[in-house]
Amino acid sequence: MATFSALRINKKGSIEELHIEQFPIPEPQADQVLVKVEFSTINPSDYLSILGRYPSINPPLTPGFEGSGIVVSSGGGEFADSLLNKRVTFRGQGTWAEYCLIPALNATPLLETISLEQGASLHVNPLTVALFIEKINANSSRAFVQNAAASSLGKQFVKWTQRLGIKSINLVRRQEQVDILKNLGAEHVFNTSEEGWKNKAKDLATELGAKVGFDAIGSIETNDLFEIINNDGVVYNYGLLSGKPCEINPGLLMFQGKRLEGLWLSAWFKEVNYEKRLEACMKVQENIDILASEYNQTVGLDGVKDALASYMTSSTNNKVLIKTQLS
Repeated sequence: MATFSALRINKKGSIEELHIEQFPIPEPQADQVLVKVEFSTINPSDYLSILGRYPSINPPLTPGFEGSGIVVSSGGGEFADSLLNKRVTFRGQGTWAEYCLIPALNATPLLETISLEQGASLHVNPLTVALFIEKINANSSRAFVQNAAASSLGKQFVKWTQRLGIKSINLVRRQEQVDILKNLGAEHVFNTSEEGWKNKAKDLATELGAKVGFDAIGSIETNDLFEIINNDGVVYNYGLLSGKPCEINPGLLMFQGKRLEGLWLSAWFKEVNYEKRLEACMKVQENIDILASEYNQTVGLDGVKDALASYMTSSTNNKVLIKTQLS
């Protein structure tokens, strides 16, 4: 029986649990496809799933939520069959492997102009940014505030909203991160280690009409966003980079009408139909010139453990591409 290699954890809590195991190559059922995975990536959500902080994801499991590859078999169904032998970008649990079995509706054909390397990172970050833009528009906000702004996602957010004419207020912790964003054309960047930054950011948010904030960190940084955004605004939390609960001054909720909501891309995928997901995926591909990931290193499955350890020490210029085929 033919087998394939996959990274595996048998209990949650530590990246030291990561190891390579062999599994029989599965047969797709109706409306499923089998993807020969060529590339995957490392995202903060992968680290959190290994630590056991994601709901409904329990070991034993193969990590990884996105990737690219070639559909090598179909379990039947019109759409599944239409993907056969095509290059695809896809989402699914278990992409840190040589093969991945997924619902056909989780795959999107790649445009000819997009490489498999770039196709590996077209879901988690770019589609999250697309969801952010949807929230900005839904709140009739002319601007937004984000922390962790020099992360891969943060930089994509800056570039896409620049193209759309939406103003951004960007929070980072080091001067080198200020320089990175300024070089991208970001007009408003604040170093939160400098004295007086918050009052300046708040005044700017009032001037620009920033009613929404996006929080990747949690802890006291959530409250910073609450203090900066306009009254009756909303902060969307989508990350746990601090590993701590969100902290909020209750007075900002009671007296200024501000609110906190959670955003999770997987929940959005369940809420919308395939046509809307496809539209979003194609919009990402059409904007690949500004949404392409900048990979800092490429590793094989046997190098993921070390890459993951260094990845979590910095959120700047740290995007890792995984070449999943061992042979």
